[in-house]
Amino acid sequence: MGSIYGEDLAYIQAAGFGKMARGAAPEIVRRLSRNLSGTTEPVATEHFEVSPFSEGRSGPVPLSVNPRTTERRGGVNESADDAAASCARKGAPIPTRRVVDVGCGAGPLAAELLAAGFEVTGIDSSADLLAIARSAAPPADYIFGSLYEVELPACEAIVALGEALTYHDEGADADALVERFFRKAAAVLPEGGMMIFDVIEIGEPSLRGRNWSSGDDWAVMAEIMEDQDARALMRRIETFRKAGELYRRGSETHRVRLFDSAALVERLETLGFAVETGRAYGAWQLGPRRRAFFCRRV
Repeated sequence: MGSIYGEDLAYIQAAGFGKMARGAAPEIVRRLSRNLSGTTEPVATEHFEVSPFSEGRSGPVPLSVNPRTTERRGGVNESADDAAASCARKGAPIPTRRVVDVGCGAGPLAAELLAAGFEVTGIDSSADLLAIARSAAPPADYIFGSLYEVELPACEAIVALGEALTYHDEGADADALVERFFRKAAAVLPEGGMMIFDVIEIGEPSLRGRNWSSGDDWAVMAEIMEDQDARALMRRIETFRKAGELYRRGSETHRVRLFDSAALVERLETLGFAVETGRAYGAWQLGPRRRAFFCRRV
């Protein structure tokens, strides 16, 4: 993948745009921590009873299991250990220790995951963002490279916030790249492992427009264009960063894939994931046409 988030935009991203990762972190930590210690009650869920497009549905309908004993269909009690093993075979939550933060950026989510007790590996294609992340969250391991090309390390969870899976080069087969990533994730995650990410959907309202933001020593302006027939969104970004008494100007173009969420859910299920979706990470509401995916390997 080509170079994006060069020195100045990486600085601006770290200085002014970590709020989404920090806002989403409590819900991500909550989901990954349910079995972190291995003592949380198991929850057996063969599939998620969720329509990803019905706003009234906020989560899966679980089948509860008594943490001490649980009754088999034949009426014979089994131990909690046997119940946990049975749940794992059905893709229920497993103890999560290692998390891969895909598109980790400047490290705001990595820092929250580390503070919650997880081992973290961050992956990003921006050397400048990784340099900031290494300073912000030094206990984590970091891999420089495209998420579509690097080998995913062994883990129990993969997280990709902020549309990290959808960036691509001009002319690239974005669908094939994302499909390849999902296949790699399905191969590396154990049964019960989680993959959490978000995308921009096709649909309404239109995201076309211009916006800007600024800090004490920087400013950024973006023009957003989209072609829903081609399922493509493009951001033309102009940056201004103070350098001495003057401001240095830079520009980048980011290309993002748009998704049909129904088709995406179907594809993920085909690859062996149970899928729950929503328009928020806990209390953190996503922007227009954003959807979060909570996928468990089964």
